[in-house]
Amino acid sequence: MKKLIMLSLLVMSTLAASAEIKFQSIDNKGATNVMLTDTDAPDDAKITDAVLYCNGKKYRAKNIRCNVVAGVAVYRLQFKRLTVFSGCKVTVTVNGKKTTVDIQKHLTH
Repeated sequence: MKKLIMLSLLVMSTLAASAEIKFQSIDNKGATNVMLTDTDAPDDAKITDAVLYCNGKKYRAKNIRCNVVAGVAVYRLQFKRLTVFSGCKVTVTVNGKKTTVDIQKHLTH
């Protein structure tokens, strides 16, 4: 019985940990565009603020788009075109909850 309870707790914690905003992609065509995904988003997900921190500077999003289909949200954020990427992270506020996504680890391959 203890094993079953422990297994149930482990499965629930794994599911809870995977429901977060994650980095999807970045491109630098005309502007710096960052795409994030949320696999457990509410149907009424709305971004009220998006900031890119890069090279020790702060850049507010010029354009924000949010599409939610079947509980999966895709956030498209457009920032001023950057040429150097160091220490980059994005902070988004979705439905009043602020979340920071480290994108630097995805930029260094």
